[in-house]
Formats: sequence, structure tokens, C-alpha cells
Amino acid sequence: MATLETLRHTLATVEELRSIVHTMKALAAVSIHQYDRAVAALADYDRAVRRGMGVLLNELAAEARRQNGALTDEVALLPPAGRMTGAFVFGSDHGLCGRFNEALAEYVAQTLRDRPDHHRRILAVGSRQAAALEEQGLPPEQMFYTPGAASAIQHTVHHLLPVLEQWRASGVVEILLFYHRYHGANRHETACVRLLPIDPDALCCESPVPTRSLPGYAGHRTEILAALLQEWLFVELFRACAESLASENASRLLAMQAAERNITDRLDELSRIYRQQRQEAITTELLDVVAGFEAAEGLDCSSVGLGHR
Repeated sequence: MATLETLRHTLATVEELRSIVHTMKALAAVSIHQYDRAVAALADYDRAVRRGMGVLLNELAAEARRQNGALTDEVALLPPAGRMTGAFVFGSDHGLCGRFNEALAEYVAQTLRDRPDHHRRILAVGSRQAAALEEQGLPPEQMFYTPGAASAIQHTVHHLLPVLEQWRASGVVEILLFYHRYHGANRHETACVRLLPIDPDALCCESPVPTRSLPGYAGHRTEILAALLQEWLFVELFRACAESLASENASRLLAMQAAERNITDRLDELSRIYRQQRQEAITTELLDVVAGFEAAEGLDCSSVGLGHR
């Protein structure tokens, strides 16, 4: 049985642990807010890029139908057979977030199971995500660390874009983004977004164009489409990274809430044991005092009797 001193030390340690967990909860909540705001800040710009690309792609499709009934080489909406697939997987560098990385790695493995090894290339954002992918038999060829704040996401995306261009130049036709999509209220789910080839449905805007005039443009169409494509790639990578970070902190917040409940239960149990043992120790001391007093009183009585004789 633990001594009172050991129990006092254990109680102090658990109290410190609860303080750490409380701090981590606060940091996770603040991080969720900043990453969620980063995603929301993209909305207007994303809508403008989508509309611009939609106008140009619709023109290309219309011209192709007039000419030969097929799309021109300027844009391919469907990947060819036997395509090379590239996957950008956004996870975490840090733990204490449940099965955040493991669940995504399993989802990636399930999605890519029909692609042979020589037809897929994988990049991981997050060291723990890279380790989880290796456990699934999907070792990434490159790994980047996750940004530490919303302001650093842009820097990370600027490192990812050259890799994407290198993959496209080397024959990668299909680019997939894997990440946890954040739904608010600490809810998220694994998601896969096809970045390239362009999905026409992804360019559909939920709100109509706020004007009665038909959209137009000035300049060479190919150059404008290439510029818009770069912005499209930036926005989608930025969104995936920001939502992944928000989901990571949401998962960590839930894990810390569960840990806090367990710590509180453990503190209650330790406090009960400590009070019980302390009461037992006090009772034992009192009994010793009473027994000592009675023994001393008995000796005094014996001494008095001997004196009378």
C-alpha cells in the first residue's frame, strides 16, 4: 500500500498533468479558430478563380464540339488509361491527436489499392503522417513538415507547387489531395479531392454571377488559363493544408477532453484513498496515544500500591 508521502507526490503530479492538459486544450481551440479563419478568407478569391476558369473551359469545350466533338489538348477533363497518379497527403508532425494520421493512411491505402506501385507517387506533409503511410506499405518519396501557424501555410504551399510541376513534367497525370476535411464543432472526416485533371463539377459556383453582363477577358486565352490554373492549384493546396491543421487540432482537443475526464476521475480516486489512509493514520496515532496514556496510568497506580506497603 502506498504511503501518505507517496500519495501526496502522486496527487501533485496528476494536478500538474491536468494543468498541462488544460493548456493544450486552450492552444488547440485557438489553433482551430485561426485555421478555420484562414479557410474562410479564401472564399471570395476561390470563387473568382473558379468563375474565370469556368468561362475559359466552357469556351474551349464549345469550340471543340464545333470542330470535332472532342475537347482540345488545352484541357483534359478525364485522365488516360494507365495513368500515373500522384498523392499529396496532409497529416501532422505531432501526436496526442488520436488516430488522426492512422485513419488517413488507411483511407489512402484503400483509395490507391487498385494503382500498382510503379503508377503512383506519394508526398506526405507531416512526419507522423509519413510514418503512418509507411506502415500501410506506402512510403512517401518526399516529406514536408507542417506549418506552425496559419501565416506559414503560404510558405509551405510555395514549396509544394514546384514538386507538383515536376511530377506533371515527369508524366504524372492525376493528382489527388488527401486530408481531413473540417466541418466545424470539432467534426472532421477523411477526404480525397482530385486536383488534376480538372473536374468540371469542381468549378461550379454555388452563387450566381452578380451581374447581367456576360463575363469576358482580355489577353491570350492560353496564358490566362495557365495563370488561373496556378491560382487554382495554390488555393486548393492552401485549403487542404489549413483544413488538415484545423482537423488535427480538433482531434487533439477531443483527445485532451477525454484525458481531462480520465485525470479528474483519477484525482477523485487518489483523493479518496489519501483521505482514507490519512484518517486511518490519525486514528492509529490516537489509539497509540490512548494506549500509552493507559499504560502510563497503570504504572502510576502500581507505584502508589507498592508505596503503601
